[in-house]
Amino acid sequence: MMTNMYRVAVKIDQQRSIVIFVMYSTYHMYAFHNAKQEALASLKKAIGKGVDIGIDDLELPPNPAMGDIAFPCFVLAKKQKANPVEIARELAAKIGPTDLIEKTVATGPYVNFVLNDITFTKAVLGEVAEMGEKYGNGTVGEGVKVLIEGAQPNTHKEFHVGHIRNAVYPVAVQRVLKASGYEVVFAAYIGDIGAHVAKALWGLDKFHKDEEFAKEDRAKKLGEIYTEATTYAEEHEEAKEEIAQVQRHLEAQEEPWHSKWQETREWSMDAFREIFKELNVEPDVWYFESEVEEPGKKLVQKMLTDGIATKSQGATVVDLEAEDLSVFLVLKSDGSSLYATKDLPLAFKKDEKYDADRYLYVVDVRQSFYFQQLFATLKRLGFKKQLTHLSYDMVNLPEGTMSSRKGNIVTYAYLRDHMREYLEGETRARHEDWSDKQVVQTAAVLQHAAMTFMMLRQDPQSIITFDIKEAMSFDGFTGPYILYTIARIMRVQEKASSKGEINIDLLNHPLEQQLIRRLSEYPDVVARAASSYNVAPVAAWAFETAKLFSEYYHQVQIIGDDLDGMATRVGMAQAVAHVLTLAMDLLGIDVLKEM
Repeated sequence: MMTNMYRVAVKIDQQRSIVIFVMYSTYHMYAFHNAKQEALASLKKAIGKGVDIGIDDLELPPNPAMGDIAFPCFVLAKKQKANPVEIARELAAKIGPTDLIEKTVATGPYVNFVLNDITFTKAVLGEVAEMGEKYGNGTVGEGVKVLIEGAQPNTHKEFHVGHIRNAVYPVAVQRVLKASGYEVVFAAYIGDIGAHVAKALWGLDKFHKDEEFAKEDRAKKLGEIYTEATTYAEEHEEAKEEIAQVQRHLEAQEEPWHSKWQETREWSMDAFREIFKELNVEPDVWYFESEVEEPGKKLVQKMLTDGIATKSQGATVVDLEAEDLSVFLVLKSDGSSLYATKDLPLAFKKDEKYDADRYLYVVDVRQSFYFQQLFATLKRLGFKKQLTHLSYDMVNLPEGTMSSRKGNIVTYAYLRDHMREYLEGETRARHEDWSDKQVVQTAAVLQHAAMTFMMLRQDPQSIITFDIKEAMSFDGFTGPYILYTIARIMRVQEKASSKGEINIDLLNHPLEQQLIRRLSEYPDVVARAASSYNVAPVAAWAFETAKLFSEYYHQVQIIGDDLDGMATRVGMAQAVAHVLTLAMDLLGIDVLKEM
């Protein structure tokens, strides 16, 4: 789990360095926001009354050499019927320095504000030290409760690469929402009934009735049997009716099928619990399709009685043509349930217990139309809360798409073991003196970081082609690269002398100022991730910051004879490591002190 690395890691006269940083924190959070407020106040005073501008009218210059905050004068020029270049020049001439802003210059039609390096650095490092693990947190979500549903594997199938995204994406969204002040409940929803279960149990009875499976192989074997049964049914028409009959027996809870379902369901659940633990996925509540099947059938019957649903060729449907959503099938003609049969009552079940303001559903993009139909039907049933489908695209391998039905999947277990074997070898080669336990533990953290970061670094709407070698690289846009940067800073700190005095005035190298500005951007990155339910910007920020620190590490001597300079640079580096650790924690990724 994440630790407060900044406070724990500081060994250069720990108390003094932290106290000095806190003394420099003279501005309420956050420094960059405060700088923009100062720029805005100066602009309003220079422009005068009659023109309403806000903080959203400020931009980041495309080139840092131009300044740190920019105000485009186009709209103002249009209102005043004047040349924007001339307006920018006039405004810049009227605006003087402030606490955080050193100067204001005109660049074409823009008024650019340049931060005061010393004052701004003191403010940023002071906030990082003073706020600790809460740095980057916000309050925009206070008073709002969100329930996010994700982590929805089906029992009787193997947990594969595609399921990883479905599990780690909602966890990261949960964390950024909490960091922004929301109260968040994370619900897992397990598909433990349905046609796939009937297929697996039918195949188990037909092809493997008297076989005994080792405990550690049971979940894997169920997935193989499901594929075997699917393939057989495609080639033998009579098998389809036999499987359908098994499903009816299961829905009626008839023996011996009900007992066999209970037993094999636990085979899958044992595996899921272990996988979730490895992925740092910790649901607050577990829901199961089997819990809402019967309530769903009763609800469908009530929908018929109330005129919300009708019969069509024996099936029960909801006519959504008025919303351009076609016809929504909620119960099969033979009385068998569908996803909708169970999702409808589940929405009310969740709301009755948690009374959330928003309900998020993390399900792949192929179900987008289904969720439009589901939400429209819930609205007709009187459900008034905000409903949002957080869709994400497919996870493929370089070889192509996967399918449990066809059996051409890469399982989570295979991918995990393959990655760990490689990373154990790499770790052992770098640390021949390490014990096997230390090697194995380090490789496990690296494997999880590589896998999770690869799933979260891209926009959810983008298809992921999971390249195993790329994910495990220690150089590039990867989890191991960022963990390596943090570990490198920890090594620097261990080598440093504890005799120097911190002097922020010494942080005058251009790369040091770029790093300070990167740290100041982190709260905005977290806020944007929470508002968009997209954590990819957090991953991108972590990578760009790690890359910038690597450049700094190779260009600037951190450890040297200048004790005050060393203490100051190490203190700044520790702040970088601390905020990088916070970012990785938001993604659900642990870090390493040594690797």
